[in-house]
Amino acid sequence: MPVPTDALPPFPGFRAEAFQFLRDLKAHNEREWFKPRKATYEDELLWPARCLIAQVSEEAPHHGLPLRGTPKKSVFRIYRDTRFSKNKAPYKTHVGLVLTRTGAKDDPGGLYVHIEPDNCFLAAGFWAPESPFLRRWRERIVANPDGFLQTVEQVEEAGLTLSARDSLKRMPRGFEDFADHPAADYLKWKGTIANQPVADAEAMTPAFTETVLTFAAAAQPLLDFGWTLTDEVAA
Repeated sequence: MPVPTDALPPFPGFRAEAFQFLRDLKAHNEREWFKPRKATYEDELLWPARCLIAQVSEEAPHHGLPLRGTPKKSVFRIYRDTRFSKNKAPYKTHVGLVLTRTGAKDDPGGLYVHIEPDNCFLAAGFWAPESPFLRRWRERIVANPDGFLQTVEQVEEAGLTLSARDSLKRMPRGFEDFADHPAADYLKWKGTIANQPVADAEAMTPAFTETVLTFAAAAQPLLDFGWTLTDEVAA
């Protein structure tokens, strides 16, 4: 009987070879270099990333986390879209993967894992929300500043850093009258993310799965704040 595609073993940790591959790719970001080494990418990075997705998806419900991914679809492609970029390097020099409530990459609010030599990190939140969602987000902050600031406090007390994808210099359109609002600075943010750096060595062990789950639990108040908005629209 064939083994199901998603029947992957527990995450083994990214090996030192994975990080060396990414360092070498950064130095030789060319198709001629990558093609004969594609199998190394698949073995050392793509396969363990899929194992991580499968294990986190399986264990997340036991932690009260409504997060899941698809091993084949939740890893971002290594190939860069260079059509509208001055940077024509064909490959990313990191590996990224995302888990959301539905498993779809574009589902609002998710958990992101970034693997890159000397720059590994975890992130969760709402990175590039569409305008209607962002407006509802701001309206909720205006209506309940104490609730939002309590969410911020929970996330930061858990040791995470809260940051903006980008921030306006002035109050956003429609919110000009709230310059003195207790959470005025957050109203300017275009996307809100909780993040945590990760040492390369930490990502090289099977225990990294627990690190990811612990981080997601710490970031859940922020995710819940935004998910409530999406659920209200869907209702």
